[in-house]
Amino acid sequence: MLQEESQESKKCYKRNLNYIIIETILTSIGAGFSVATITLFWNSIGMNQAQIGFVQMAFTIVLCLLDIPMGYIADRFNRKILNIIGDIGTAIVFLIYSFSNNIFMALLSECLLGTFMAMTNGVDQSFIKYNCNLIDESGELFKKVNVKTNTLRSISLFIVVIIGGFIAKYSLRLTIALSFIPYFIGGLFAFKIKDYNEKITPTHKNPLKDLIHTTKEILKDKGTRTYIFGFVLGKEITHSQIWVFTPLLVLVGVPIEFISIGWILNQALRIIGSKISGSMIKKKTSIKFLIPVLIEFAWMSTLIFKCNIYTVWIFALNGFVHGLLEANMMTSLQQATRDEIQTSVISVASTAARLFYIPLVYIINYLGNIELQLALLGVCIIFAPLCLIEFLKLNKMEI
Repeated sequence: MLQEESQESKKCYKRNLNYIIIETILTSIGAGFSVATITLFWNSIGMNQAQIGFVQMAFTIVLCLLDIPMGYIADRFNRKILNIIGDIGTAIVFLIYSFSNNIFMALLSECLLGTFMAMTNGVDQSFIKYNCNLIDESGELFKKVNVKTNTLRSISLFIVVIIGGFIAKYSLRLTIALSFIPYFIGGLFAFKIKDYNEKITPTHKNPLKDLIHTTKEILKDKGTRTYIFGFVLGKEITHSQIWVFTPLLVLVGVPIEFISIGWILNQALRIIGSKISGSMIKKKTSIKFLIPVLIEFAWMSTLIFKCNIYTVWIFALNGFVHGLLEANMMTSLQQATRDEIQTSVISVASTAARLFYIPLVYIINYLGNIELQLALLGVCIIFAPLCLIEFLKLNKMEI
């Protein structure tokens, strides 16, 4: 009898996990419709490269201010409600964004996106880990599902970028408006998800004091801090320079109708990177960090010294590196974290990444406004010493 109940429970958990994976994929690919051409949209409403950096910085500031509080609220009160509001809210904002005709409307839209995305950030990952552990206590299923989800996300994003490239020939605004569809459908799936995870047991009655206490406890552990630092570097080493990819393609003479090919190649290599990351699951985190970082520095160095219509396509290796790092660095961080504070830890890590991204995206785009290759040089100079420090810390921890 007990065995039958256990089997029935596992069926419920597996069904719930499937809902979570579908919602996670849908809400992570929405922006893909416009990712290849949104720089052209910004240019069309009068924004230069420095202003693009400023708007992205504003978006990141909003996320930084709200991410940790929203993660705490989710872990303590209700993950499901915040997930639903965040998904549906993001969908609606993308519709509003498509009507922007100046930097002020773009700025407002980015700030609203930051608000709603902060509500959902980390919730999906906490759902995935807890449901996987309910099905398989060994933790092996969690590793496999993380890689599988990341790969499916990359494949879906690949398809979305292709669709967006075709649509952009007729309307740049429509590519932004189309983001409404996956986010809205994802929000509908979010209604079906059940939150089996434990809630944070408050230490203080005052929520603000308890939020501060929880954040301090997370950062107190040296190992957690090291994994957070690795997550931050892994996330941001491929991030700020994406805004110069389209301008570089234009600079070397690639026709506008073929620009999306560069982004499609980027997504294709991201899929390959995600698949390869699955074969690296059992390797040390230090190795899983070092290999992609070296590849990133190699392709950037090549374009710094020689960028033309033939070499510019190796920028797509940025996607390959992203695919290698994304699932593995997140998995290492989550495995070092208790289930009941998963959303909070991911929010802290994401906030740290965004605090780093705020000055980074402005500096890199400011350099790109002077000369596009200077943006890549800036990334190399900033990240080289930080990545060396992180590798040595991870290596020391794993000895």
